[in-house]
Amino acid sequence: MVQRKLDDILKDLTPQQAQAAELMYENDLLPPGKRKSMLDIANELEVTDRTLRNWRKLPAMLEYKAAVTTQLLAENRTRVMAALLKECEAGNASMMKLYMQAEGMLVDKAEIEVKSEKVDESAVAAKLAALQQRFK
Repeated sequence: MVQRKLDDILKDLTPQQAQAAELMYENDLLPPGKRKSMLDIANELEVTDRTLRNWRKLPAMLEYKAAVTTQLLAENRTRVMAALLKECEAGNASMMKLYMQAEGMLVDKAEIEVKSEKVDESAVAAKLAALQQRFK
């Protein structure tokens, strides 16, 4: 799926919905004990809690969150990778695996083995010809 640009996504939201998307995204970044409730955010926007919950399900709201997250990760890639490398150097095997996956050095791979008998092409052709004669 091709991700739309943030400006294009915001065109699908009202100014109040865009503000709600920003507030909810910023709220998600806070530690669990510091987060506001949906009711608090709704009150801040002067909408009902139900309205805010309905807005949250809008495709443009979900796209907004994904686009801003992608932007945030891109802006902080160096810091994230430095932290990841630090964990790798400390011997954290799961972080080593994550680093290798992120760099394309490790790919999950599955193999499927199919066992079947060899097909007798002349027998299949004969059956096909018999069926064609039958339905003429």
